[in-house]
Amino acid sequence: MARKRTRLTVLLLAAILICGCGSDTSPDRSSGPKGELNLLVGAGIRPAMEPIKTEFQKRHNCIVRINYAGSGTLFGSLQAGVEADLYLPGDIREIHKVEEKGWIDGYKIVAWFVPVIAVQKGNPKAIKTLADLAHAGVQVGLGKVDACAIGNVSRNLLAAAGLTDKVKASFEALTVNRLANQIKLKALDAALIWDATAKQYPNDIDAVPLDDGNSHAVALAIGVLKQSKNKELAYKFAEFAAGEVGAKCFRENHYQVPGKKLRLGCGSSMRPPVEDLSKLFQQQTGCEVLRDYGGSGTVLLQIEESKEGDVYVCHDPFAYVCEDKKISERWSTIAYIHPTLAVLKGNPKKVKGLKDLLRKDLKIGLPHRKYSTRGKILWEILKKNGMAKEMEKRKFFEERTHRLMSQLKLEAVDIAVLWDAPVKEMPEFEAVPIEEKYQVDAVTSPTSGRTYSLKNVKVTIVRLNFSKEPLMAAQFAKLCQSDAGREILKKHCFELPKKP
Repeated sequence: MARKRTRLTVLLLAAILICGCGSDTSPDRSSGPKGELNLLVGAGIRPAMEPIKTEFQKRHNCIVRINYAGSGTLFGSLQAGVEADLYLPGDIREIHKVEEKGWIDGYKIVAWFVPVIAVQKGNPKAIKTLADLAHAGVQVGLGKVDACAIGNVSRNLLAAAGLTDKVKASFEALTVNRLANQIKLKALDAALIWDATAKQYPNDIDAVPLDDGNSHAVALAIGVLKQSKNKELAYKFAEFAAGEVGAKCFRENHYQVPGKKLRLGCGSSMRPPVEDLSKLFQQQTGCEVLRDYGGSGTVLLQIEESKEGDVYVCHDPFAYVCEDKKISERWSTIAYIHPTLAVLKGNPKKVKGLKDLLRKDLKIGLPHRKYSTRGKILWEILKKNGMAKEMEKRKFFEERTHRLMSQLKLEAVDIAVLWDAPVKEMPEFEAVPIEEKYQVDAVTSPTSGRTYSLKNVKVTIVRLNFSKEPLMAAQFAKLCQSDAGREILKKHCFELPKKP
């Protein structure tokens, strides 16, 4: 997919070089229109596409024709052989379907839709949540599944909320616009539609936001079809719609056009999967992830002091700390990690388990007992099993994670207590688990004062409540919990939570 996006970008640049940039500001009208384009566009995108079309025609002295319909209907048209140059459905998943068939060279994201509950002005039925749509006497409208993008999204929303069999549609529409009109005419009490669509009816419709609506947002992407008979002009249109003028038109018509950079703070132990997740996110969305790594506590301190950042990837107890400091919008568990005994590959010192930390012939490296979650866990284990006093009597090194890894590589220590996932991934190390019989069930955090489970130390992604890019923060968190994200975490030896 990334190669196809790159290919489209290269072709777009080539088209600009071939055609020249002068037509963007000084159209040549000396000999009539210079070409024609036919577009297939989702019905809910019309308010933004009409001014984009008008401006493009002026600048390029061409004719642009647009066929608006539900995304499923548009896909059916393509299957039936309808000729077109560009395709812009109401959900990027429709672009992926066309991409899989080999019908487009690539795509560019131009904006985002966020689903909302549309109600009559004043909300006479007092609808506040999806569950309220199941109440007796509420006339509900839904998009027809497989006919329009909002239909598929609505089906998924209701299924996730366990409401599939409880919310019965009084009316099914082929387009999101039809649903909005039914609310305007008071033929329906509520309907699931797009935020941008609801805002086209300020005097007739109120929009009730969904819980975590940004997680359910869908991207709008425009693709140049391989069948296009005027590819140079088609590439220029795609670039235009995805550029500054297009963004202005989308924003003015209430579509979401987020920025191109997401700021992420991350504990260093989670760096390998976060690197891969960030690259995949940029490939999928065009949004660059600016990463800042360090100790989880140090990174949090920087975030708190600067009040800058969008997402924060950390381990226990720092999601709770964010809650206590009131800087967390919400957080999710994406993986689990555990303290382990790290030794050099081949285990030359024959380390077998926890009691080997007391061996006089070994040099020991431990995490800091006061400032490190891993250190706090280790000393709780030692205390529970009557080993703490003996450990206190012996010599050991107490260092941060990166220093412990360096000392182990240089054989300055024989054992270092580290998190298991990074150890398992490093070819020069082996992980010797701390035996189950020594484990403790819970520990009270020295940082937050919260008690949390030690059976599985959570790796969490926190969406910060002062984020300047809340939609993209939600989408990054969604990626981390997706099948693709879970596969990346698994590849880097993190234990995965059960799927919700």
